[in-house]
Amino acid sequence: MEKTLDLRGLICPEPVLRTKKLLDDQSIQKVEAIVESDINVNNLKRLAKSLKMESRSEKKGESFVVTLERKKDAGNLDTDSKTNISHVHTEVGSQASRSGSNEQTVGTVVFIGKDSFGEGDADFSKTLISLFLQTMFDGGHRPRAILMANTGVRLLSRNSASLKVLEDFRQASVEVLACGLCVEFYKLKDEIPVDQITNMFAICEYMFAADKLIVP
Repeated sequence: MEKTLDLRGLICPEPVLRTKKLLDDQSIQKVEAIVESDINVNNLKRLAKSLKMESRSEKKGESFVVTLERKKDAGNLDTDSKTNISHVHTEVGSQASRSGSNEQTVGTVVFIGKDSFGEGDADFSKTLISLFLQTMFDGGHRPRAILMANTGVRLLSRNSASLKVLEDFRQASVEVLACGLCVEFYKLKDEIPVDQITNMFAICEYMFAADKLIVP
């Protein structure tokens, strides 16, 4: 069975949630989702990987059509070379969510919900969050992921004092991801690479699958 979803105009993470709800019906073999941004394209491809499905996308006018299809051969791989981000966080998180337990975890996750560390003088608190990240890196700590939401996404802006250390974490194979809705709200879409933008569904999956969650 095939289904088409028009997800244009929906706020993140609604496109992912509606697509996943449809795909929870195992009789549906293929879904074509119509979205209006490359961020939603990447989010749906992450979902496809988490469900071990094939995915591809095509731009049509001002919109994108993302096709998610169940693999006929479990050994097949998604060959879309544009999808080059890791999907371990959603895959493990989805498994834990579906099982209703945290038996399968992703290790340590750091969640940063603001561009400061603690409460106090605003400028000093922003200095402290950069110091925290640098100390974590220099101390040899390598969490599975660093997730950012609300003003925390500002740490990935091009003028951020934390940008260099966050890139060092990425080079050390740590997932560094920002909430897409927050990126758009703070008008940072042009400053943060698409492959570092995720959605609230994936953030929730990552946090619930973590065996240790750190919130500075």
